[in-house]
Amino acid sequence: MRSIGRLGISSVLALCVAAGTAHAAPPAEQPAGPAGELYVPEVQADDVAVIDTATNTVKQRIPTGPATKPGVLAATPDGKKIYVDNFGFQPPSVTIIERPSNTTKSVPVQSPPLGIFTSNDGKEVYIPEVGFVIEVLDVATDTIVRRFPYPDLAAGRHPEIPAGAIQGPDGLLYVGFMQSGMIEAIDPISGKVVRPPLIVGGIGTFWYSFSKDGSKLYANSVNTISVIDLKDWRVTKLLHTSADGNYYPGNPGAFVSTLTPDGSKLYVTVFGGKDVIVIDTAKDEEIGRIPTSGASTAVMFSADGTRGYITDLGPSTNAYPGPILDPVLFLNLVTAGAGLGPGQVIVFDPRTDQVVGDPIPMKIGPGVPAWLPNMK
Repeated sequence: MRSIGRLGISSVLALCVAAGTAHAAPPAEQPAGPAGELYVPEVQADDVAVIDTATNTVKQRIPTGPATKPGVLAATPDGKKIYVDNFGFQPPSVTIIERPSNTTKSVPVQSPPLGIFTSNDGKEVYIPEVGFVIEVLDVATDTIVRRFPYPDLAAGRHPEIPAGAIQGPDGLLYVGFMQSGMIEAIDPISGKVVRPPLIVGGIGTFWYSFSKDGSKLYANSVNTISVIDLKDWRVTKLLHTSADGNYYPGNPGAFVSTLTPDGSKLYVTVFGGKDVIVIDTAKDEEIGRIPTSGASTAVMFSADGTRGYITDLGPSTNAYPGPILDPVLFLNLVTAGAGLGPGQVIVFDPRTDQVVGDPIPMKIGPGVPAWLPNMK
């Protein structure tokens, strides 16, 4: 046996303990973020998680009810109410979260919603649904006050499923259609068509964003992000989702887009692929990508623009590549969730597009979130 020599047994033991302690050291703390709350629907858990964005920790989960499958959130401008699009089929409903108590109530709707969007003034909520209808909910009473049917053959409308219903800066309600990929603009009170249907260059037009100055609309569809001149009502450019910016039939679908608070960049999530696409809105060119582990549902920002949050469905979604399997992934996500694993929220700095800290673990199916300041 070799002699330990001058170190001595006690010294060697101390070194071993120190080495073991070093290996067992806890992970570094998350960098501090802006004070506020990120509400994240977790589709397969039938709840909405509340993340404290100052510490990046989940502090509460709000149940939305059995088999509700919450997927998309829309908050009123005053931050007092959050409306939850429930993808569950039986019975179709919208859940309303009252802040700061985070108590809930449910409002029945005609058919499963495909999205949920607040009006510019926060007084109404627009709900496009699978059953060929847009329902309009009054925020003051939480009741349905109007319906716009599709089809409405008497008004010359063809059967279409409205997938998006987002109010533009001009006050018109822009409606995107699932099958054709067209967008039209209607009067949000009468439902009269003001801007005729426009072919945007793809199908499944579910989400779109308006430029900060109100001159452009960015429409997301399978394979393509379309840049639309609102004054002339025409497509001026197509941005493709492939890594090299070219069109290929196997390109993933553009899903949800979000502008930074200052309007300088547009972030686009994709289904049938990974990563978040970053677009310079002055040049309408891709300028980078933020890596994700799987398909991502949305990007949300804190009000001060210092933090961005990506809802990442996780690596199990990589089994659904390309546009043909996009709807298969979506249907699996909002029904059985077979084979899908947990997701995460990725925190990043929009000034540099660099990831900040470790991802926040989530349950299966983190959806479209809402960031809100704290309420007293």
